[in-house]
Formats: sequence, structure tokens, C-alpha cells
Amino acid sequence: MKRFFPFAAFVVLLVLCVSAQAQSGVKPKGDGNDARANGSSADEAKKSAALALYEEAALYTQRRFDEFRKNDTPYDKQLEQKTFQEQKDLALRNVTQLVAQGPLHGTDLYYAGLLYALAGKGEGALDSMRRFLSDSGEATVEMKQRARVVSVQQAARLGLTEDGERLLAAYTQSEPRLPGETRSMNLLLADAYAKKRDFARATPRARDSYNAALQLVAVSKMDAQQRDSTLYGSGMYLASMLLKAGRRAEAIQVIQEMRARAIGLSSARLYRQATELLLGQGERLDAPPEVADAASAPPEIKVSEWIDQQPVRLADLRGKVVLLDFWATWCGPCRYTIPKLNSLHKKYKDRGLVVIGLTEFEGNVEGRDVTRTQEMEYLRQFKRQKSIAYGFGVSADKDTARGYSITSLPTAVLIDRRGRVRFLTISADDGEAEILTKMIQKLLDE
Repeated sequence: MKRFFPFAAFVVLLVLCVSAQAQSGVKPKGDGNDARANGSSADEAKKSAALALYEEAALYTQRRFDEFRKNDTPYDKQLEQKTFQEQKDLALRNVTQLVAQGPLHGTDLYYAGLLYALAGKGEGALDSMRRFLSDSGEATVEMKQRARVVSVQQAARLGLTEDGERLLAAYTQSEPRLPGETRSMNLLLADAYAKKRDFARATPRARDSYNAALQLVAVSKMDAQQRDSTLYGSGMYLASMLLKAGRRAEAIQVIQEMRARAIGLSSARLYRQATELLLGQGERLDAPPEVADAASAPPEIKVSEWIDQQPVRLADLRGKVVLLDFWATWCGPCRYTIPKLNSLHKKYKDRGLVVIGLTEFEGNVEGRDVTRTQEMEYLRQFKRQKSIAYGFGVSADKDTARGYSITSLPTAVLIDRRGRVRFLTISADDGEAEILTKMIQKLLDE
């Protein structure tokens, strides 16, 4: 199967370019009545020329990848690397051309800094942005903040941590402040300290990066995988810095908080990652402590066919304790857990426990291609043969599994009477089953 050049590879570059244009202060061409809007002044013309040089380099990979997709060019890692190198070379040529036009001032310095950064020339980017910030004139506050961001990033990469700290402080004392930028700057500074083995100074920056990641997830519209990657990457880095600083208890607390947030987000993927990190530190498996602001309503389940269960929504089950078991007939560990779930159903159903086994149509049974009708009959027979007393819900697609970030089977999701996810299990491990039983008892008693 051919792999083609992905759109996502250049989206960030496009956003940066559009953002830079929006922050530039260059007005669109008007009806001819405004000389400044028409770019008639020398300053506006020069500013537009500097912006054009930056845009040409910033959009280079987008244009090239557009050509590759249009021509159905198969993905080639060497071609991809070559394209990015061509972009860096173009950025360096363009900034050299810009500098050759004479002494730079104001926004010319800003675009020179962006071009230097795009070309991988940290010293040039940092110098240009410093001069811009001292000679910013009528530049917008957004441009000034973006210049500080680029400066902190370049200073951190060059190991100039004191400069980075001063620039970060200036960013923090100004507006607007964006959580994504705050996360990036703090993370790079933390890494710069870590390279110097100064973990005492790395940890506060790593913590600020993690806190910014929490804000970013709260305000951004990102998909579940990107959300989980953002939280886990920042949380794991903070935990590692705390461990290297000799603050193990705090590191474990961060990991446990990530597990708790994963439960609140109904994310089995994030829960698995954080749990594996916990076990990798030699800690015992347990239910994480609750985090007050982590709880959210779980995704609604989407079921095409029901077996021994009236059609139901999670919203209809408020007041009940609900256990969703994601499973498949081909999954050996799933078959191992089914008798345990069956016992829990029989023991606690009269106290308000509802168990629902969730699976998907796969068009295959024991290696044979089957119709949906045949697969439904197979599932009914499977349920009778195993004497499973709780109901099944069968989905026609993976929407429900994606909603809960299911990455492995079996995965169980435990929801309390108020409709909040309170616990997850991600394997057939007996230890997890024991904790699950205790959590069910706890939620039934609430």
C-alpha cells in the first residue's frame, strides 16, 4: 500500500505563516483612497517585501507537498528531508537578501528573525528579535509576543538560559499569553537546564510546561490522540525531571494525577501510558486519587444491535453504576475476564450495577468471512454457551471505541451514579480485577 505525503506535515508551517501575516500590521489593499492601505509609502512597501520573503520560505513545503499529492507521489523519507532542507536553504537566501537591502529596522527585523529561525540559524534569529524588541515602533503586541517566543526558543536551544529566563519573564508580564506558547518555551528551557544537569532549575520550568499543557487541552479543540499526547508528553517529562532532582514522591504524584485525569477524560490510552509509567517505577497498581477538576461526562455509546438488552443510552442510566466492557470474541484475555464480569453482574445487579459488553461487527468469525446476520447469530450462540447474563451492544463502527481512546482489549470503564467515569482497567490482570471489584462496591455505597 502506497503512503503519500500527509497534509499534517505542513499545517504548522501554514499556521505560523498566516499568524505572522495577521500579526504584521500590514493592511489589505483598499479602494485607493488610503495611501497606506495601498502600500504607497516606502515603509509599507519595504514591510510588504520583508513579509513576502518570509511567506515564500514559510509556505515552501506546503507548495511542494501539494505538488506531491497532486502527482500521487509515493511517500519517500529522503524526499521529505530534502524538501525541508530546501526550505531552510531558501529561508537563508531570503534573509541574506533582506539584510543586503540595508540597515534593518522595525518589522524588517521581525521577519529577518523568523527567516533566521526557519533557516536553523539560532544566533541570527535571537539577535534580530532582540533588536526588533528594542526598535519595535508601531508593531502590534501580538508581534512583540511572538518575537519573545521565538527568542526564548532560540536562547534555550543555544543554552543561553539566563537570556531565556529574562525573555520568558517579559512574555509572562505582557499580553496576549497563549498556553501553547507557554508550554513550548518552558519545555525548551527545562531541557536546556537538563542538558547542564541542573535539575533543580529544570523542574520549575517542566512544571510550568505541564500546567500550560493542562490549560491548552482545556481551551483547544484537539482530537483525543493529540490531547493525550500533549498531556502525557508534558507530564512524563515533569516526572522524569523530578526523579532526576531526587524528588521521587512528587514524581509519583504527577504520574498518579495523569492517571486520574485519564479517567476523567475517559481515555484508556492515556490511562495505559500513565499506568505503565507508574509500574515502571516499581509502584504497586492501585486506584489513583481523584482530581477535583478532572471529571467530565463520558462519550455516549453508539450501538447498532443489542443482544439481551433493551436499547439504552448512558443518559438513561443515571442513578446506576455502569460497567462498560470493550471486548471481542477473538481476544483470549477478554474471554478470561468474562466469567468475572458475569459474577459481578449477578452479585450486584439488584444494587444498581449495569454491565454492558461492547463489541464491533468485524465481518469475520474464527477466520471465516460472514454476513452481519451470521455474525449476530454467532454472538448470540457465544453468549448462550458462556452463560453470560449481562447484555451485549454491537457497534457498526469504531466511534465508541475511539471516544474512549481504546487501544487494547479488554478495557473496562466504570461510571458512577452521577454519570462520571471513576475507574478504568486495561488488561485481564487479576490485580486490576480486584481493584475494579472494590471500586464497584465503593460506587454502589455512594
